[in-house]
Amino acid sequence: QAAVCAVPCPARLVNPPSPLLLPMPEPIANGAKEGGERRLTTSQRFQLLKGAAGIYFFFIQYGKLQEGIFKYRSPTGKKFDAVWFLQLIDAAANVLLAGIGRLLQGSEEGLPQQLLFCSGLGQVMSKYCLSASLAAGLSFPIATLAKSAKMVPVMVGSLIVGGQRFSLRQISQAAAIVGGTSLVTLGEGSGKAGSSSSLGMALVGAALAFDGVVGGVQRRLKVTCKEQKKRERPYDMMFWTNFYMALAALAFAALRGELRSGARFCRANPSVLGQMLKLGACGAMGQACIFYTISNFDSVTCTAITTTRKLISVLISLGEGDKATLGPAGWLGLSIASLGIMGEVA
Repeated sequence: QAAVCAVPCPARLVNPPSPLLLPMPEPIANGAKEGGERRLTTSQRFQLLKGAAGIYFFFIQYGKLQEGIFKYRSPTGKKFDAVWFLQLIDAAANVLLAGIGRLLQGSEEGLPQQLLFCSGLGQVMSKYCLSASLAAGLSFPIATLAKSAKMVPVMVGSLIVGGQRFSLRQISQAAAIVGGTSLVTLGEGSGKAGSSSSLGMALVGAALAFDGVVGGVQRRLKVTCKEQKKRERPYDMMFWTNFYMALAALAFAALRGELRSGARFCRANPSVLGQMLKLGACGAMGQACIFYTISNFDSVTCTAITTTRKLISVLISLGEGDKATLGPAGWLGLSIASLGIMGEVA
């Protein structure tokens, strides 16, 4: 989830099936084993792999595009800083794709809008904080390293807000994924330039806090839908969450005057507008895969996938001869994190 903004981001993985064509089965029961641990059937493993493939592909592209947008400098030396304007474009693309999905696969009436609003607000705040940290001068590798701790607040949020319990195995998997990904990202970032800032780190910390709240809200949302006998359709979840994200982004962009400043910057720098549209498309397709995964599993499983896709980015970077080199600590981290994610599908 580049350095030259005007260059289109190349395809890196084999295209996964379009999320619009993915079958949307009923969510699996959580907690089939003691302590919330569950064993996946062959069919469920295939569902997990389909969701993971889409998340990996689209968010690898998304990350490259995001980095390129905030690294870009106009001919006059000006950088893009209308972060809420970017969030609005991103959320609007998601609403569009989700709306198409609802038309094709139907929708569920009477979903708990209050929880969907809280989830959307928390997610847009988290995404804003991460993007704002890049705009504030925090280097992309350092921001990625700090965001690798995302699983911890999600698990804590699911425990406190959603009442979920985790087994020792799940906790060990989380520790392996977070620790391993942190080592790999540190190794990847050690050879790259980029300045860090205290404001940027504070913003990443805020993003992690919002992630934890969102994880708990999503868990409670699943429980509420089950109690009310409401079917969780992925495109319904995606549509309503991003609808509220778009409303929040529109309100904040208007209050901060970013609607005009963002549009003005894009008119003066058309290549940035192209990158934003591509980012919106990749984000929408990636979000479709995320909601597919959350609908069939849970937010912790989805977070494990989104965290470990950073490992795939590192492998691709090494395979393409990137200037950054992965030292022994990085390879150790890659091995540890890989064991963590393999434990989820074993």
